[in-house]
Amino acid sequence: MITRRGGVPVLMYHALSPAGTSGFCRWTLSPERFESHLGYLSQEGYRTVTVAELAERRRRGALDPSERLIVLTFDDAYADFLGVAMPALQRYGMTATLFVPTGYVGGHSGWMRAEGEGDRAVLSWPQLGAISRLGVEIGAHSHTHPELDTLSPRAQAEEARRPKQLLEKRLGVPVSSFAYPFGLYDRRVRDAVGAAGYTAACTMNAWAATSADHPLEMPRVAVFDDTDVASLAARLSASRGAARRAALRARRVAQLRARRRRTRPGGGTPAPGTRLARQEG
Repeated sequence: MITRRGGVPVLMYHALSPAGTSGFCRWTLSPERFESHLGYLSQEGYRTVTVAELAERRRRGALDPSERLIVLTFDDAYADFLGVAMPALQRYGMTATLFVPTGYVGGHSGWMRAEGEGDRAVLSWPQLGAISRLGVEIGAHSHTHPELDTLSPRAQAEEARRPKQLLEKRLGVPVSSFAYPFGLYDRRVRDAVGAAGYTAACTMNAWAATSADHPLEMPRVAVFDDTDVASLAARLSASRGAARRAALRARRVAQLRARRRRTRPGGGTPAPGTRLARQEG
């Protein structure tokens, strides 16, 4: 047993500003509620580490069971991270990992156009540099934020390789962590991410990270718009349960099989607007 009470929770946040459409509201969180999360975690004695640090500690067998560790991750690099998350993290002396879809840096969330959220501002290169210098880990979230498991092997390799190269060149920092867009991946996608040089990758499998998890399949607990302190505490506790983990693993396998049937030639693809909702975990 290398982790405390069943694993290290990895929380997954998205936007910290109001949704423009009903289809995206679950994936936003108010600044006040985010602040309450940090206050609760601080009060409970949690210490934040980055995805890269957790992966390295696990690799070296250096996770102390007495430590109460937690990882805070943010997908999509929305501009509200700088104005909302960064000041709050600094107030509490916490860190995080920010996953960036590099094809949209300095622009808008074009991958969310079908969901009616294509105009959300994405952080610029200078802003990402400033955030990195403040101690936040910068990770990759592909280049164009596609459903990676629907792409050709060549395209999968490019979507994994290109953001790492861009981020390292533009920011001057090593990039070793990746998050699968929409939480969608399979063995081919995982292998492409590993071949690109990443040592950790985050999924949307909703249980706490343990030594049993593949380093390129790090599970995360999703945070929704209605996640208050009480429900956050409940989700953290549930994520460490062995029975819940087993049930969610079984559901993950069933979902992957169903997706393969839908996306094989002639089987069609999921309708726009359903990608995030389907991956709640």
